[in-house]
Amino acid sequence: MIAHTIPVVLVVLLGVWLRRSPRTPEGFFPAIEWFTFYVAFPALLFVNTAQLVVSAVQLRDLAAATLLPTLLFAAAAALALRLARDLPNASRSSVMQGATRPSTYFGLSVAAVVFERETAALVMLALAICLPAVNVIAVVALTRWSERPASPGRVARALAGNPIIMATAAGAAVNLSGLPLPVALTHGLEILGGAALALGLVCVGGGLVFEWSASRPAALVATSALKLLGLPLVAVLACRLLGASEEVAAASCFYAALPTASNAYIMARQMGGDAPLMAALITLQTLLAVVTVPLAMHLPTWLAT
Repeated sequence: MIAHTIPVVLVVLLGVWLRRSPRTPEGFFPAIEWFTFYVAFPALLFVNTAQLVVSAVQLRDLAAATLLPTLLFAAAAALALRLARDLPNASRSSVMQGATRPSTYFGLSVAAVVFERETAALVMLALAICLPAVNVIAVVALTRWSERPASPGRVARALAGNPIIMATAAGAAVNLSGLPLPVALTHGLEILGGAALALGLVCVGGGLVFEWSASRPAALVATSALKLLGLPLVAVLACRLLGASEEVAAASCFYAALPTASNAYIMARQMGGDAPLMAALITLQTLLAVVTVPLAMHLPTWLAT
């Protein structure tokens, strides 16, 4: 898997360079982020979910091995934060985001490169299953520990309008209906999906911030260790207890090992979280994920021996 991550790193570094290049047009990154999030990734998710062949047992195991460990870690993080009396409230919300939210861009782009189509589609399904829960956790944390609360209605509207969730739900509906997609539509969506992979990684690179003077080192290291090492371990143990298939175990472990979400910085900035700490978490976890994700993918094999 290390060999697969090298091209991923190169595209991410391209995004870093483009963000800092004076030749990059103003508004370039907002434009490609919008296109990727609202058009290209939904196209990829829809076509893959519509064509996915998954059993009820696989769906149950996938949900249990991704959603339950995430909720467990959110509860554990909340308890640990009660003991961190010196940590400001704004930083607490960023720790919660950093410990639970996955990077959709990183996950979808890398999964499509590393896995066979069926397993990559399971990763996409795992994201769709968990995104509503982790977004609610993030908003609740920001509401609890900031001065800019969000109403339940606002949270519900944000989840209902999330293009990742909508595209996956639409693809699942087509899948369950048994109706085949027209060939021309399928090919067109696959072309858009191919664009999403490159643009998503460029967006990840463009969002990296290398100024960490305002971050909190202890919170930064502890949160990253929990997200990149602790959560994958719990996911693998859950798969072993469930007797999940190899494909489900690979998708679940990969999902759990993803670095935190790139757009968590925007949410922290808009809702009164610790934006500098959030930026540092995103950058550190994304850089470490080049090593920790391949290590996490070997956990099922190591634990089985």
